[in-house]
Amino acid sequence: MKHSLVVVALLAVIGAPLTAHAAPADKANEHIGRAMQAHEKGDFSVALAELEAAYAVDPRPELLYAIAQVHVKLDRCADAVAFYERFLATKPGPQDTADTKQAIQTCKAKQQQAAPPPPDRTPPPPPPSPPPQSAPTTRPWYTDKLGDALVIGGAVSTIVGLVVYSGARSDISDANAAPSYQEHVDLVDDAESKRTLSVVLIGGGVALITAGVLHYMLGDRRIEPRSLAVVPTSEGGLVTWIGRF
Repeated sequence: MKHSLVVVALLAVIGAPLTAHAAPADKANEHIGRAMQAHEKGDFSVALAELEAAYAVDPRPELLYAIAQVHVKLDRCADAVAFYERFLATKPGPQDTADTKQAIQTCKAKQQQAAPPPPDRTPPPPPPSPPPQSAPTTRPWYTDKLGDALVIGGAVSTIVGLVVYSGARSDISDANAAPSYQEHVDLVDDAESKRTLSVVLIGGGVALITAGVLHYMLGDRRIEPRSLAVVPTSEGGLVTWIGRF
């Protein structure tokens, strides 16, 4: 059966020339033997521990290469590269140097493939700005057709009432200068009728103007507090308004 590179490396370590101190070498070989057995079983953690124990007893350069190979099996490429470089520092032969450099390149390429992608440092987009608050729109008072009609009608009625009232006063003056009693009575009756009509016209005109003004106020489309109250007085009543015109 063809052995893996780790087993070959271990066999090379065992077959390396021994120094004069045979006892440490024998102890190291015992650890190496157990490392080979653990490696064959796939127990790479035990194999690594035995190799490190062997190196502690007998620091042979070949053990550095074997330890690096086991780190590769454990997917610890950073540790493997460190031990490969320590092995290169011992100045091995040309072929071992070439093989070790190739192993380092392979391990570094594996590290780059396994490295997670760099975090996305793009700042998140800013939150959308709230829509601009539109100012409350109001309807100009002069665009209120009903209010305009009430005010104009009230103004016309008031003017006509004043003209009629002026005619009534003129009839009273003429009645005082009438040449006969009957003509005096007729002029006074006409003056009373005109005065009554003028009061109705002027009162109605004022009422229409008031209604138009109130319609202007109540027609404001903005939401705001308003109040309308009628306060009785000794001479009639008083209309009060609280709000924006």
